[in-house]
Amino acid sequence: MINKLNRKWINVSFPVFLLLIASGCALPWFSNSIENVVTSEPPVIEATDLSPFQNIGCIWQSEDYAVCPEDSIPKKMGCDTLSTPKDFVDLVSPDRQFVNCSYAPLLQSSPDKVESEGLYDSGCSTPIKQRLLVYENGDYLLIRNLDDLQYNFTPINSSEQALGYAIAATGFSARYDLDDLKDYRILADVLEETSVEQTSDGFEIVLYTNQMCGCGPHTTFMKKVKVTNTGDIQIIDSIPAFENPEEDNLCVD
Repeated sequence: MINKLNRKWINVSFPVFLLLIASGCALPWFSNSIENVVTSEPPVIEATDLSPFQNIGCIWQSEDYAVCPEDSIPKKMGCDTLSTPKDFVDLVSPDRQFVNCSYAPLLQSSPDKVESEGLYDSGCSTPIKQRLLVYENGDYLLIRNLDDLQYNFTPINSSEQALGYAIAATGFSARYDLDDLKDYRILADVLEETSVEQTSDGFEIVLYTNQMCGCGPHTTFMKKVKVTNTGDIQIIDSIPAFENPEEDNLCVD
């Protein structure tokens, strides 16, 4: 991309100028547009390293889930439980370790407005705020909301970082396995596997989310998410994608 042009005036005689016009010659045009790049292959990632979170007071009930007592560091920061983050969240910053942090405002003795913030909500009758707890060089950082995520992990400079950022901000999931839906009801005219398309000011990403609350059918939606280089998030499309007939009689509260 060319940000600045050094201009030099050149004396051109009038006949030469007319000759250039007549012959169809022209000086090159410079554009600020970028090449449109679409990435549709799943990034290669390493297993999430949970070791920085295993000795800070929470009780690990399985390899990927912990409950945090009142005197634990994560509980004091704003985490009721810890769990393995969604796939590809680590791409937000590969040099740091991430763990999912859940906080349930209705289960607290006296929650305040700030403590009740989250990147996104989960749960049904009991809303759960989903956050991120981040470790780097002995320090822990709570990402409570989009402002925190944006402040600490922008600018967004690559398709892989954009993918991780979009998943962290929304809770949506990447899907590269749409060939395995032969017994499902397909609702969309075209199903797209997760892809990242570079635009002039950021990235557009195809992700998926499942509506589990209530009784079936439980529809999975295909979402197109815009992530700008400065970390703003916009849902630009939401399409009913598919349903699992085996979940038609399933009720979740």
